[in-house]
Amino acid sequence: MAIYPEITNRAVVITGAGAGIGEAAVRAFYSQGAHVFLLDIDRKKIEDIAKDLGDRAHAIQTDITDPKAVLSAFEAIDQMGHGVDIFINCAGGYQKLLTVEKMDLEEWDQTIALNLRAAFLCCQAAIPRLKKSNAGRIINVTSISGRTVHAASSPAYGAAKAGVTQLTRFLAYELGPFGITANSIAPLTTLTPRVAALRSEEDFQRIAAQVPLGRLACVDDHVSAMLYLASDGAAFVTGVALDTNGGRVMM
Repeated sequence: MAIYPEITNRAVVITGAGAGIGEAAVRAFYSQGAHVFLLDIDRKKIEDIAKDLGDRAHAIQTDITDPKAVLSAFEAIDQMGHGVDIFINCAGGYQKLLTVEKMDLEEWDQTIALNLRAAFLCCQAAIPRLKKSNAGRIINVTSISGRTVHAASSPAYGAAKAGVTQLTRFLAYELGPFGITANSIAPLTTLTPRVAALRSEEDFQRIAAQVPLGRLACVDDHVSAMLYLASDGAAFVTGVALDTNGGRVMM
């Protein structure tokens, strides 16, 4: 993985930090010398990760679908004496693999809340802090499901992630005058515990066979893209949806 000395001592806030791509992002940015703030609803997971890493890692339990909880989380960061240089929205997912016809309203609403509402709330809270940074970055994790209908997926999840991509473009347009960039990455199906619980080995083989590079993604594929977008080398890159999908979708 590439080394970015400029990330040293920058303050990085990461949602969905307790597992999967979010946890991998926490560990990668910590290894680059950043101060990392782990936001997740699972207190024990993020406290264990922070303890494993060291004194530059800070666990903050929060429900990112709740406006008051989000505001409290960012106020807790303020109280630690750190600003926010980089905000990374990794939280997301869905519980059930259902068609539009069979999806109940509760599953729809919960999926939209976790993936789109939460991204809006957290970006909104991060903006005034990012405006005080000399290297403000927003990186939203979307999905290949928000770029195309590529395989069996949740319609609510795909719709929400497409919404996050467009939200990111609005952020790029609105925050450019403040020197803040906003970009998204759209991962292919990635071998994380959450995904493994939702899909079969046959699913993985079928998806991998459709990828020009011949494999599913691993978390480092996405984290490497995040590090680049957070670096000084990407200071003039904004409003981009970066497809980390091995060539499965080319847009």
